Amino acid sequence: MLIDEILTLDSIFEYEKEVKKKRNTEVVNISYWNTGKKYQDYMLKYINLSSNLDIFDYKYTYDIPKDIRNEIVKNMTGYTINNVMCILLSSSTCSITNMINYLKQNNIEKLCILTPSYFSVEHNCKITNLYYKKKQLDFVNGSYAIPYNYIIENDFDSVWITSPTYSTSVVFDDSQINIIKKLINKKILVIADETLALPGQELTKKIPINDYFYSIQSPHKPLFINSIKFSVILCPKKNDDFFEQWIDIIGGSLLHSNVMAISHFLSSNYSLCTERCIEWYNNNINCIESILNVIPDAYCNTNDIGAYKTIYIKESACNWHKFNNVKQLIDTQYVSYIPNKIVSSTGDIYNCFRVNMSLELEIIKNSLKKIFAYYD
Repeated sequence: MLIDEILTLDSIFEYEKEVKKKRNTEVVNISYWNTGKKYQDYMLKYINLSSNLDIFDYKYTYDIPKDIRNEIVKNMTGYTINNVMCILLSSSTCSITNMINYLKQNNIEKLCILTPSYFSVEHNCKITNLYYKKKQLDFVNGSYAIPYNYIIENDFDSVWITSPTYSTSVVFDDSQINIIKKLINKKILVIADETLALPGQELTKKIPINDYFYSIQSPHKPLFINSIKFSVILCPKKNDDFFEQWIDIIGGSLLHSNVMAISHFLSSNYSLCTERCIEWYNNNINCIESILNVIPDAYCNTNDIGAYKTIYIKESACNWHKFNNVKQLIDTQYVSYIPNKIVSSTGDIYNCFRVNMSLELEIIKNSLKKIFAYYD
């Protein structure tokens, strides 16, 4: 069985390569997940990595000293509690797999996956035969709300939430955090995928880890530092043995780059890199706002800072979501994006695409102008 989401991406990326090869012209995909060259050069001026690390021995999460793991917990939650532990893995994809396995092995019967979410969550459920239903977050004017009544009425015993909302960097406000707390109080297990949360945006700073609230985090990912990174499952300490044993089956050891990233995360240099990254993102957010000011049909929630912003436009006859339109845009403008679609709470259908905020400001500006001109 092949994966539809990956087949869609492959079709776009292969056509981009085809056009580039035929015409010897670069095609910019404004939604892609790698950084721009200028962002790399910019961040390399600030990042300082330790290289004095063991490159010979295996290292699993249980080999990392408890005081280091406690320090990670403190940085991610703002507190130190004896009954909380972090499980260290090589990537958030690996953390998702281990988390879904935990749900299956611990008799979770119905998982509600709130979308938008990373597609591997659903496919891990299929692999493990864990019953799930996908439900879109309520959507109005670029803001998202948790469908509390739907969750309660359908007797879900677990909920998967992506925070910030996937590919938007939109952070849940206090009203939504209160809804999460209500779910927890009803003993519904909430798993928060906070892989793209910048420091200060974590739900774990407002909701303590407990028997009904777990979190997945990867502190370098929202900075687009993807070749050295690590992922964490924050969970009650009593589940330590379960995850540590299953990591040997569906996780494996930590890589040298993971251990390097852990060391960097606990250093003051990580904070400096975060500050510089946010400065870059802010400049690009200002750029998006200036462009959308003259595009009345398009909208982007720019209130929160993050690695991606999503631009929405009401569905029209030309339909941004159709692959043929993306192909023609690549053919004529040498610009591309990953198309998506969302339905608002009022029934309006929006075409949308995300913008990679690590791209150079001029690339974002020129690409958006070409996209809007094409669909005008």
